[in-house]
Amino acid sequence: MTAYALAMIGIAAGWFGPIQILLPEQAARLAGDDGKEALLALVTAWGAAASMVANPLWGILSDRLRARRPIFLAGTVTGVAGLLVLSGADTTGTMATGWILVQVGLNGPLAALAAMIGDRVPENQRGTVGALFGVAQIVGVVLGTAIAVAVGAGSWGYVAVAIAVPALGGALLLVYRDVPVVSARERIHWAWPGGQFAWAWLIRFLLNLVNALVLVYLLYYLSDRVRVGDAATWVLIVTVVNVLFAGIAGFAGGVLSDRWERRKVFVAAGAVLLALGTALMALVPVVPVVIGASVLVGVGWGAYIAVDMAVMTHVLPDAETRATMLGVANVAGTLPQLLAPVLAAPIVTGLGGYPTLYLLTAAIALVALALLPRLRALR
Repeated sequence: MTAYALAMIGIAAGWFGPIQILLPEQAARLAGDDGKEALLALVTAWGAAASMVANPLWGILSDRLRARRPIFLAGTVTGVAGLLVLSGADTTGTMATGWILVQVGLNGPLAALAAMIGDRVPENQRGTVGALFGVAQIVGVVLGTAIAVAVGAGSWGYVAVAIAVPALGGALLLVYRDVPVVSARERIHWAWPGGQFAWAWLIRFLLNLVNALVLVYLLYYLSDRVRVGDAATWVLIVTVVNVLFAGIAGFAGGVLSDRWERRKVFVAAGAVLLALGTALMALVPVVPVVIGASVLVGVGWGAYIAVDMAVMTHVLPDAETRATMLGVANVAGTLPQLLAPVLAAPIVTGLGGYPTLYLLTAAIALVALALLPRLRALR
């Protein structure tokens, strides 16, 4: 489990170091202040589109091979190659190519790690282990952001992240051994595209969209709306506050959800807190309130990720297609990365700015809350 958590931290660092700091700074250097939002939206949209296709394909390949380790290794190598391409990118095309490689590559180990939970973890422990999965992602966000701030937003930032990803993931390749996948058709709940899996997928999509909208222009929000000095450092501060509370809430929520045998109450609490936090970001853009909002968003996100993997693995149609279906489920996490910049860019530049953006984000969280009664497979 230690090796598993370290691997997830590395993958998250490979994603969020670029998203939080490196890609926005690179977009500003290449396009200037007038075109940075549009360029960042373009590059992240292409990357998210590639990610949306890659994750199910990695899952299908993993199920066909009946193995997770080869997928983990191949995806990591591809993702590191993409980070190295980004380190030397000086045109829009090269920047987009590098980010597409990162997205395609890192979806491989992500798909493998998600399937490992279903392969090895009993259902009555999936809240705890799923929370570890989510908390490790949160720690990876901090690590990736910290690396980018410490090393700098230029080429060396990408190189440092490219070193961190395999360094943290290597232990898992040494200790993990694939196990035969046994069919569990008698535990089928509902099949895609209808039924309980579909509702769980939609709720996951909406709450991940909330998280993506909070993060996509955080650097620009702090510099242009809150008007802080040294916005990159403030991104790190806000991120640390957010993930600290998300980590505490996530781990505690995972343990409690197993003990209480409840999942939906944690999803509901998460949606409410995410709505409150993003509404505060919209209405009161001053540093103390933004810090308080980041606490609410962190606790809300932690409450949700505490049970996210437990919910998704509970409604999987069949153990023999576990990695494939979790690949489909992971589209609900990657598709928001595609949509977030597409939704955010026109709002920020001409349709009401950041107040409208974050009020819309709060409304999306409340839609997820309204859909929760449809998820009847859970107690």
